[in-house]
Amino acid sequence: MKRIGKTYRPFVCLWLILVIGGFALGQKPTPPTDSSPSVLGTWEGTLDAAKLRLVLHIESQKDGVLTGRLDSPDQGATDLPLDSVSLAGGTFRFEMKSLGAMYEGKLASDGDQLTGKFLQGGKAFPLSFKRTGRAATKSVLTPQKLDAGGHSLNMLIGGEGSPTVIFEAGFGAGLTSWATVQSNTAKVARTVSYDRAGLGQSEPGPKPRAAKQIAAELHTALQKAGIAPPYVLVGHSFGGIYARVFADMYPKEVAGMVLIDPSQEAFDDWTKAHHEAQRAALDEQIAKAPQGVRDESAEVNASYAQARSTKVPAGIPVILLTAMKDDTMPAEVRKVWLQMHEDWITKVPGGKHIPVENSGHFIQAEQPQVVLDAIKQVVDQARRKTP
Repeated sequence: MKRIGKTYRPFVCLWLILVIGGFALGQKPTPPTDSSPSVLGTWEGTLDAAKLRLVLHIESQKDGVLTGRLDSPDQGATDLPLDSVSLAGGTFRFEMKSLGAMYEGKLASDGDQLTGKFLQGGKAFPLSFKRTGRAATKSVLTPQKLDAGGHSLNMLIGGEGSPTVIFEAGFGAGLTSWATVQSNTAKVARTVSYDRAGLGQSEPGPKPRAAKQIAAELHTALQKAGIAPPYVLVGHSFGGIYARVFADMYPKEVAGMVLIDPSQEAFDDWTKAHHEAQRAALDEQIAKAPQGVRDESAEVNASYAQARSTKVPAGIPVILLTAMKDDTMPAEVRKVWLQMHEDWITKVPGGKHIPVENSGHFIQAEQPQVVLDAIKQVVDQARRKTP
């Protein structure tokens, strides 16, 4: 988790959440209740407030329940799962409970256009969709609730092939951070993303919420799901800390790691010495965050301490990606961030450092192909080592 300046708060605005897939899973949708024209299929529209093209895929389950996914082509984001989807009295709705947001529109009598508004934070944004004539594509990813030791974790699982790629999101984020990257990785390997306890659609877990507790819960859920090792861990931002602790706790089960602009304990030490005022401002913002975020934040120092004592499992491939165009970070701080990454990866035998030009902190959203290439490289190396 970057901790410098006001832009490194663990909250992201609506549009960034939209880009990286900040839509929750797990709410049971309702079936259509009238004889309106069908909304099944693919729809395209533009959210003018953000100048974003959106593609809506509506499907029907065997019991008639509607489900949906959203793509944002301009940002390379695909397969963003929606909450409840319904059609009643010619009015179509889908909901995003994690954002307190929804869309409501009227279906035209010919069934070819939806005209309505996207509602969020007390504001309404015009948004219309037109039917494209294409059938909605099926997602390869399936949501599941898995026991993690007395509480359930919301997980998104899909794909085939070993090793299994496990996605660990950044501070306060969840499975929808990985929408585009996971759906593409699932074409070549089994994949798992999830909401940590107390975040997204996962139930709260026992405290304290430090890295070892989080890693143990993930491990339990994977066992409950019957997802056996080896694992390739992919961690973004503070998720890199959680991934490293998991690898240290279960070294024989981890076959590789990809760390995406990861947090570093050495950088945290540097900020304590140089930017205490900004850290205090960050703490004020975290105090207003949801309980699950506050619980993780309360154990940030403990998680860093646990990461400090970790060892990378011997002989596994490790790739570290550094964002090189994070304009929200002062230049002198950005240099320290880069140097800390270089210092850490040079201590990992065979470790590879890739500076990613033209990308900010969310490389998986801004330059997803770079992340996909890194994952494929680590998966291929892990497969060559598997007897």
